[in-house]
Amino acid sequence: MSPWRIDILAGPPPDPTTPGIERAVWELAGGLAGRGHRVRVLYPTATPTPPPPYRGVPGVPVPVVASKRRPVPQALEVARATADCLEPDTDLLLGVDERAAAVRPPSRGRGPALALYLSSVPTDRLATGSNGGSPGFLDRIGGWMDLRTLRRLETESLGRAAAVWASTAATRDRLTQLHHLPSGRVRLLPPTLPDPDVSTPRAAARLALRIPQDVPVAIFVGHRPEPQGLPVALDAFRRSRVFFPGARFLVVGSSPKPDPGVLPLGVCDEATKAQALCAADLFLFPSREAGPAYAVTEAMRYGLASLVSARVVLEGAAEKSQYRAVSSDDPADYAAEFAELFADPALRRRIGDAGREYADQFSPARTAQAVEQALGSRLPA
Repeated sequence: MSPWRIDILAGPPPDPTTPGIERAVWELAGGLAGRGHRVRVLYPTATPTPPPPYRGVPGVPVPVVASKRRPVPQALEVARATADCLEPDTDLLLGVDERAAAVRPPSRGRGPALALYLSSVPTDRLATGSNGGSPGFLDRIGGWMDLRTLRRLETESLGRAAAVWASTAATRDRLTQLHHLPSGRVRLLPPTLPDPDVSTPRAAARLALRIPQDVPVAIFVGHRPEPQGLPVALDAFRRSRVFFPGARFLVVGSSPKPDPGVLPLGVCDEATKAQALCAADLFLFPSREAGPAYAVTEAMRYGLASLVSARVVLEGAAEKSQYRAVSSDDPADYAAEFAELFADPALRRRIGDAGREYADQFSPARTAQAVEQALGSRLPA
């Protein structure tokens, strides 16, 4: 296969607070670059200075001057600016939302093929969005016009896309139902996970974090404490510590109040987060939100047994053997599971190993290969 020239229209390069689905697009870009393709990520910004490459992938700022109040006019402005940034030899434009559907490159030959990778249905997102407060008459008219424009763009883009992926089965099924698409037209491609950084052995990671080698360690990773369930996690750990007084609880991305055994690391760089994951035995994520949780599958790649809310969606994973789920928001229920996993290292290892095998299928190399297989007959060989 000859290398492809791929432009991806997405968000800016990730930082420690970037949401998982936005980070996943850059990880996929890195996977495609790792397989020999020339990949760029185009992202709208008012800052024209290019960032350093991420995973070897350059970011290309798409200059957007005006800030539109309504989302669809803003998306159309981004699309026009993106068209000017495409190179003449681009084979594929991969978009993660409705903006890519509106990109119309200047007339210069065949133009790139279009592919879509959607984490939600754009018209559903607009219809349920809110600016806070009751909209006035002009806002309601504008929203109705935006919805019509967006539905037209959606239908057109789905019709001409060489491939369409959804990050969850729910989004795939909704797109298929809403647009009366044939079965199989929208493929499932869960978010791409970074390869784990295991350069620091467990013993060294614990030493660096000043954690004794012989105590059980749990970890939470999240930047939105309330919706991601940090208060429940802290309460569950507090209850479990009665039976495991030496236990530690690492909190990455948030800074809870001081509590015995709790080590808040706050918003930290990727190396520190990797070190914390290497030091831990158990990942805890009692999310109050329904849907996929990038932090969970990332922890599973480190071989951590994961204890999560039943609201967390892990496409294709087997509960009990590859992870543990709790169906209530009661900290006591989490504490009971906590205690069982803390007390049984062999059980933790079995669940952790099975979870890692599940999550490894979403590595950059494997998801990039899935993209290649879907597009192989539509792009230059």
